[in-house]
Amino acid sequence: MSAAMTKKAWAVGLLLAATGCPEPAKHNQFAQLVYDLNVLHTWDPSSKARGQYPYDQIMGCPAEMDHSLAAAVTDERPTAIYDRISGRTALVGDVAFLMLLERLGLKWEAFYKDGVFLSTQLPNPVFCLKWDPGARGRVRNRLLALLPPLEE
Repeated sequence: MSAAMTKKAWAVGLLLAATGCPEPAKHNQFAQLVYDLNVLHTWDPSSKARGQYPYDQIMGCPAEMDHSLAAAVTDERPTAIYDRISGRTALVGDVAFLMLLERLGLKWEAFYKDGVFLSTQLPNPVFCLKWDPGARGRVRNRLLALLPPLEE
């Protein structure tokens, strides 16, 4: 390779390095964080899932994140949060619902008429959510209606 071609190659390389890779759209980043809720492995009644990457990242996100959390209320994939005594595994939708309640400063009772109930049988609320048939969709729709529209 000639010296002139080497200089051109370096110039192109520097230009590409300076421009960098475009950052993914925020919506895609939020969706990925919500998808990763299935790796949560502990949920404490008082500290929730603090100290675990997806939880900490989501709780530190701007309000636009709430739309992704609301959409995830219907996600019935299991998390790694398991209670040996009751044999229950928390679902991603349950975690998303509890996180959204905390972010919005709402109580679960606001969604009682939609078919969600939080039992007090166990000390940890993540294992005590009960949903009537179709309630997840109704709650998701109500939550999305409460949120301000997303800016394009």
